[in-house]
Amino acid sequence: MGSSHLVLLLQLLAGWQAWSWYVRRVRDGSDEPWGLLALLALALVLPRGARHPLRTLDVGVLAAVNVGLVLGYPWLPPLVRAAVCLLCVTAIVSRMSSGRAFHLGTWLLALLSLPVLATVQFYLGYPLRLVSAAMAAPMLRAMGLSAVREGLHLVVGSNVILVDAPCSGARMLWVGLFLAVTLSCLLKLGAARTALACALATGVILFGNALRVSTLTFLESGHAVHAPWLHEGVGVSTFIPVCLGIAAICLWQRSRQRVGEAHG
Repeated sequence: MGSSHLVLLLQLLAGWQAWSWYVRRVRDGSDEPWGLLALLALALVLPRGARHPLRTLDVGVLAAVNVGLVLGYPWLPPLVRAAVCLLCVTAIVSRMSSGRAFHLGTWLLALLSLPVLATVQFYLGYPLRLVSAAMAAPMLRAMGLSAVREGLHLVVGSNVILVDAPCSGARMLWVGLFLAVTLSCLLKLGAARTALACALATGVILFGNALRVSTLTFLESGHAVHAPWLHEGVGVSTFIPVCLGIAAICLWQRSRQRVGEAHG
């Protein structure tokens, strides 16, 4: 076993409490197994083979980070500790396989692999619902309806419809960003273009979720026949163009990167 592999093993052992917490969260029934998909994608996109040894500076930074984790253990939330441990492992494997410790795409996949859906829903659920309601109101007016937003409610004529937690789009946001990051890694986009692709993808996701909310509100307000399967059907029919839009953004960024490389 080489010294780099020994450091990787020690880092894995140092994070045993984080891995234990990760497993407990994945098994707690809050839809957290979604992160395993990102973990699998991370394993697939990282280059194979250890061709680059760790530098002394790398080992020093890892030691400092782990000392910081030990000192800050009583005050750091488990999610933060797990994120740092996972990024340390990702940085080691990335350095050994590609020669660089930081790669935005793989770091983002590592963060997406964490059990964060319940946390995102708790902290971002309200603002996401607010954004969806604010964007859905003009969409409904474009459909010819008299619609106004009052907080998290959409008032359509005499109907008052709540934009509830399932309509926040948290899952759509996670899946959309996962798609954007994975495609960025597969297309070998640079850090700046990966960040831009994720930012544009976020806008597409928010628009797509608002379109879903406005369509469901249209149905709930009695302007169309509301069959039981329509809720799921609307969700799928709005998410497909969102995925296509994200793919188009990543391919566009790849073509722009190639143009830059040709002129560079």
